[in-house]
Amino acid sequence: MFNSVSRRISLSALLLIVGTALATAAHAEIQWSESVEESLSKAAETGKPIMMDFYTDW
Repeated sequence: MFNSVSRRISLSALLLIVGTALATAAHAEIQWSESVEESLSKAAETGKPIMMDFYTDW
């Protein structure tokens, strides 16, 4: 039983480390924009989607 739990913990730790390393390696700089019109026109030109993030702390 201990061996099974130990393997699961080791595998989870390994997956966490590998996932973190892959996410760090694939890190690309995000180009933030505060103008919706500019972002929409650039997205139309490049054929890429945009993501709009709204936040409030009401």
